[in-house]
Amino acid sequence: MKDRATKPPTLVRIAFSCLLLSLPLVSVSWTRAGAQRRTTQTQRRRAQRPAPRAPAAPARADFSHARREHQLACDKCHQFPSPNWKDARKGEAAFPDATQQPEHASCLNCHRKQFFARERPAPRICSVCHVAATPRNLARLPFPNPPEAFDQTPRARDFVSDFHVGFPHDKHLEVVGRLVAPGRETAGGVRFVTASFRPAPRRAQESDPKSCAVCHQTYQPQGKAGAEYATEPPKDLGERFWLKKGTFKTSPNHATCFTCHSQDSGIAPAPNDCNACHKLAAAASAARADFDPQLAEAMGINDGFILRRWRGRDSSGTFRHEGGGHPDMSCTTCHDAAKMNTLDPKTTRVSVASCSMCHITATSDEGGALNVETDQRKANPSFQCTKCHVTYGRAPVPETHTKALAAAKTD
Repeated sequence: MKDRATKPPTLVRIAFSCLLLSLPLVSVSWTRAGAQRRTTQTQRRRAQRPAPRAPAAPARADFSHARREHQLACDKCHQFPSPNWKDARKGEAAFPDATQQPEHASCLNCHRKQFFARERPAPRICSVCHVAATPRNLARLPFPNPPEAFDQTPRARDFVSDFHVGFPHDKHLEVVGRLVAPGRETAGGVRFVTASFRPAPRRAQESDPKSCAVCHQTYQPQGKAGAEYATEPPKDLGERFWLKKGTFKTSPNHATCFTCHSQDSGIAPAPNDCNACHKLAAAASAARADFDPQLAEAMGINDGFILRRWRGRDSSGTFRHEGGGHPDMSCTTCHDAAKMNTLDPKTTRVSVASCSMCHITATSDEGGALNVETDQRKANPSFQCTKCHVTYGRAPVPETHTKALAAAKTD
């Protein structure tokens, strides 16, 4: 009886001991399982989150002269000449000019709080002129003057000036010839020839007003050798349009104007009288240009001058000054210089009638480009006129063209 009475407690003790020994193992298992579940859930949540973005560069502020607060006298901000004018152009080409952004003192009068309200100025204020908003990097953004250097920078590709230049062609036609005798070299090395603007006969013009070339030269001329196109065209180009060298003409800049309008000559306006020529541009109009930015990008056109000139072409986007017989013609065949007002785009447009000498004929059989393309448009309404145009060729044939064709039949 004694053995039977003692067996159950022994078994109970053994079972209880086993239970105690197994509890840590169960606890560890539960802990590991819970940790695994939490890890899996964390991984799932992270996978569902959007990928972290790289820190965005500080937004660049655009300075506008059109703001009422910025419409001050030019010398309130711009120092003439700029401290770096001797470095902006090298050697003998250098002359006193405005060649960099204003100094900090010009900004502090209005933006003092933004400059000193924190440990460093607001980045958007600095980014108007500076590459980086840090006192360790003093590099400034390229300044639009001198244009020869600026046009080769990435910033020039999309640059649109707040100003238009008002140039009185009618005054300079006579003045250019009167100020400097024919053949005499000016201090800047530019030769002026007596201007003689008369209606040009329909032939190669030996008496062309050579004074036009004082301000306007063929940009990147192809000449008799060298690459034909502005950029390398595709191998399968065929008859498709691709921009060629010698398409555009240059416009005068300070290097030309200051030849006469210098501090020494005393001829008004003086070089530091900025607003005599630079007029605040009016609000952007709805006028279109014969220009396709996507096409220019596909061509790899990165030259700021070409892009700026091409964006302003409101007649023939493919016209090339160096092409065909154009160099042998008088400027006045196409341009009525005496009536040109650079502040009024209507006065600078080239009439299609100026093309009648070569490209508009009585019939298509005579080979007039306008005749041929117009006939193709009549036969196929979806045909695009690409002989002279980049984007205009998709639009209906304008009335000016139909009138020019009608006039050619009566000549």
